[in-house]
Amino acid sequence: MSPGPVLGGQLADKYGGKRVLAAAVTLWSLFTAAIPAAAAAGSAPLLATRVMLGVGEGVAFPAIHSLIARNVPPGAQSTAVGVVTAASYMGTALAFGVSPWVISTYGWPFVFYTFAALALLWLPLWLPVGEQQAVTRKGSDGVASPLELQPLISSSSGNNNSESQEASLARQPANTSLQHSGGGGGSGGFWALMRRKEVWAICVAQYAGSWGMYGLLNWLPTFFNEYYSIELADLGSYTLLPYLVQGGVGAATGVLADNLLTRGWAVRKVRVLLQVAGMLGPAACLLLAISPIVGASASTASNIITVGLGFSALTLGGVSVSHLDIAPRHAGVIFGAGNTAATLAGFISVPVTGFLLQATHSWPLVFGIIAAHYVIGAVVWVMWVGDSPLPEDADEDGNGRTLASSSSQ
Repeated sequence: MSPGPVLGGQLADKYGGKRVLAAAVTLWSLFTAAIPAAAAAGSAPLLATRVMLGVGEGVAFPAIHSLIARNVPPGAQSTAVGVVTAASYMGTALAFGVSPWVISTYGWPFVFYTFAALALLWLPLWLPVGEQQAVTRKGSDGVASPLELQPLISSSSGNNNSESQEASLARQPANTSLQHSGGGGGSGGFWALMRRKEVWAICVAQYAGSWGMYGLLNWLPTFFNEYYSIELADLGSYTLLPYLVQGGVGAATGVLADNLLTRGWAVRKVRVLLQVAGMLGPAACLLLAISPIVGASASTASNIITVGLGFSALTLGGVSVSHLDIAPRHAGVIFGAGNTAATLAGFISVPVTGFLLQATHSWPLVFGIIAAHYVIGAVVWVMWVGDSPLPEDADEDGNGRTLASSSSQ
């Protein structure tokens, strides 16, 4: 399992996501700025620089999700995830749109300098932000709801703050116990959670969905060039629009999921509905895009694929928030595990797709394999998805209370 996202999630869950995210942004910004010099120095320095850039990027999202678990009430967590992920889609689209102008005007190194500088400009705005510890409970209806939000560092003494948190826990009714089964030390934590099918539902769904995302988006320009004879210079509108659609649908999906939960829908029902639609929708659209119904219309195929990728953003109300449902105290590290599975799919799908195309020249075969991954992922999700905090979502000392250390305001 890739150490970056998992380690980042563990650090964020233990020490707070604010510090870890700041460190991640600093790391990837510095190594982004170093890429031009590394490229001039040779392939080995460039590879090492790119690896370190990836380490920073891999840590960032687990830290963000740990922050959401601790700071955002459960009734707004889907919205938070949707907005954050939509912003990443929009950022990608903006980068695609701005980079050609920067390159043509100032040269390719300035793309890296510009993006590195923008990220570092974010730090002075981020560091003053306070961080809170959100304690959640499971009610008798099986839906997680927030207790008090306690600042990790209050204006009063640390002892008073600790006593306040203990009092908050003592006020919990009996049916909202957070203790895990077994009661012994060391029965909770990451490795205990990794033995649960609910966590593997996240990993399998992330793997299956990312096989489609990585495999499709990396080969989409080649598909339009080979299958529809679109010139590479004209591919911008075919490859940029999906990110914009995903961003819009993703932001709306988070709001939709929280509204459904507010109206009384069961957590499992919401997660299954959005995840299944977000996997079967792309599968159907991909198969339709290469069917005789579309014929030789590149624009129709592009629109269908864009709709399919828009469907995929519905998973922001499914797998992308499931770790907040089943492991709020270990949300960062469980997200990291799912993110590792997604990255693994990218490592495999891109070269495998290239091999299949070289061997068979069959785009229907490639799209069929992607669709099969979506279907299998949806089936596993329906069978294994969880909807409430797991007993193993406890700290290493075996209690059900978050042992987050203080984070600077």
